[in-house]
Order: sequence, then structure tokens, then C-alpha cells
Amino acid sequence: MDFGIWNEKYSVKNIIIDEQHRKLLDILYRLEKMVTRGKDHSEMVKLLSEMSDYANAHFKSEERYMEKIGYPNLSEHQKLHSQYSLEVLRFTLHHLDDNPNNARDVLNFLTHWWTDHILKVDMDYSVFAEKHEFAH
Repeated sequence: MDFGIWNEKYSVKNIIIDEQHRKLLDILYRLEKMVTRGKDHSEMVKLLSEMSDYANAHFKSEERYMEKIGYPNLSEHQKLHSQYSLEVLRFTLHHLDDNPNNARDVLNFLTHWWTDHILKVDMDYSVFAEKHEFAH
């Protein structure tokens, strides 16, 4: 998967959230490049921290949007965001222990989670908003 290039299939038809998703996929792209070339421990921790911080800010923004449109599955979506945050924290803590296999595990988890989350879970609120004619 090429995270360096935005694909419209990721669009939830909301300019702000799409821009946030672009940023998250850019961080993932940088992580992929880091893992491919061989990780530097401090650089990896910094990038994981950046991903975590930005994801949490994005989640708050996205949840406010879902609340604004009256999205009925908001609480389930919030649970998925919480589970993600805990998993990334777990990976970060393992990386701080300098687990040599952790970099590839982190990349695999993040790649799967973000693509699955955006393409499936986030598309649900996008379809809901479009169906109810909310301005994007």
C-alpha cells in the first residue's frame, strides 16, 4: 500500500476530516519508510508519539462531528478509538523496551487499523451524513 499518495477511496466527504486522515496516512508513510530502512530507536519513539498525539486530536474532532450530525453509532466508534489508543500505547511501551521485532509489528497494526477503520468504520458515518444531507 502506498501511503504517500492520497486516494479518494479514503474520503469521508468532509474536508477537515479528510485532511486529518491525509496527515495520519503521511505519518504512517514516514513510519513505513523508517521500518524499511532500519529503525533508529529515538526516531521511532518520536514518530509513534507524533502518531498517537495526532490520532487523539483527530479522534476528538471526528467525534465532535459525529455528535453534531447525530450519528447513532457514536459510542461504538468512541470505543474503537479508545482501543486503538491503548494498543498504540502498548506498542510504544514495548518499543521503549527496545523489542527488536516491534517496529514491523507496529507498522502492521497501524496499516491494518487505519485502512480498515477509514475504509469501513469511518465510511459508515460518511454514508449517514450524506443520507441525511449534512453539509460537509
